[in-house]
Amino acid sequence: MNNKIDNKITSNKYTWNESMILDKIQEILDDKNIDDLELSQEELESIISKLDNSLSTEELNDSACIVAENIDGLNVLPEEDIKEYILRLIDYLNNTNLKCIIGEFKGIEFEVFRDSNVDDVFKDYYSKYDEAYGISSMLSDLGLK
Repeated sequence: MNNKIDNKITSNKYTWNESMILDKIQEILDDKNIDDLELSQEELESIISKLDNSLSTEELNDSACIVAENIDGLNVLPEEDIKEYILRLIDYLNNTNLKCIIGEFKGIEFEVFRDSNVDDVFKDYYSKYDEAYGISSMLSDLGLK
């Protein structure tokens, strides 16, 4: 189970919804607060075993996202713009049973879901881009926005 969940450290093609996994751990711990625990190796192994038994394959599949950069043919092409890239990711999802893919364009990660449309994903991407690079703030400072 540890290898299945701890995939951000490995080169796994998938990532999982961390909040879902933390919720499952909290269920296993009953009334104990996860933030207050100092776990021994034995207690940690017990939790991992219980977690392995409580997470269904369906839950993991529903919350899994494939990481685009780890899939051959889903890297950003040199002359490709963001909307073309988003469309390629949506097309890829439509040909799989996956529900989500994580893309990266110019250092900004974004999620694309099977029911996403290009404009909505672009708005989400641009919002993250704007937040990272402060485009709106610069335009406001210049009196252009």
